[in-house]
Amino acid sequence: MDSPCGEIKGVEYREEFVAVDKLVRLKVMVFRQTAAQDKSPVLFVAGWISSFSGWVPFIRALASERDVYYLETREKESAIIENENLLEDDDFSIYQNAEDIIKVAEHFGLNSPQAIACGSSLGATSLLEAMKKGRLNVGGAFLVGPNSEFAAPRPLWWILSLHVCFYKPFTYFLKWYLRNFRVDAEKEPEQMQRYKKMLKTVNPSRLKHSARSVILGGYQIWENIETIRVPVAVAYALSDKLHDLNNLLLIAKRLPCSKLNECPSNLYMHSEHLLADINAFEQDIRTTTKNKHDRENHKITT
Repeated sequence: MDSPCGEIKGVEYREEFVAVDKLVRLKVMVFRQTAAQDKSPVLFVAGWISSFSGWVPFIRALASERDVYYLETREKESAIIENENLLEDDDFSIYQNAEDIIKVAEHFGLNSPQAIACGSSLGATSLLEAMKKGRLNVGGAFLVGPNSEFAAPRPLWWILSLHVCFYKPFTYFLKWYLRNFRVDAEKEPEQMQRYKKMLKTVNPSRLKHSARSVILGGYQIWENIETIRVPVAVAYALSDKLHDLNNLLLIAKRLPCSKLNECPSNLYMHSEHLLADINAFEQDIRTTTKNKHDRENHKITT
């Protein structure tokens, strides 16, 4: 099977649909190294209705040196859902995403300290939820713009009650809203183009369920966040208007083992340049782990 990133030397590509419950199978894009490598495998979860095309430069660079498992969450068009009319808003919640992530990680042997979790926006939030109380027991997580909550102006809530047939036209409103209030289209035109491509591929029914769940459901990240005991890097850019900087700083503050990773732009956080930040983060984890083992061994010998 041809890779959506194009040919990558020394990498085998395949797609697998993993059953996370009786009705739902999720697409996982697997990039495997053909030779042994010493870098941790990565489980990657992108943002809300995010398109893979927006991550190609980054995933291509990441997969060139380690195994990568790119999971598309259940609101994506790629998910195979039987009897979709049986599903409700809660079936597309952050809590459900977290359960899905854990099952996918276990399927591929990634629920392990030897693996690293990476994600963006809603995907990053879902990873944090999965890591609470050590249920997703990875070695660390590098997260781009995790959300603490998902708010929308109350006057717009009526849109969430519309029939699903209105949701495709609703994407035009979302483009207008993003361009005028959330994205600096002049400074970062690439970011606006990513959102345009993303909104062309949405599944209206899943979009409605997902939007109602995260917005009307009142989800917030804070409960049990202190139980996440592994290293977490919170990446952000001052030019990013989609994610509230104060909330990002508060997430990092509330996490017991966190560090802030400032990036020069939103474009940087979706590009191959982010690889250097992830490699530095992994090296920090390995150094910290080695120092901890050395201290424990010293105590035993003395």
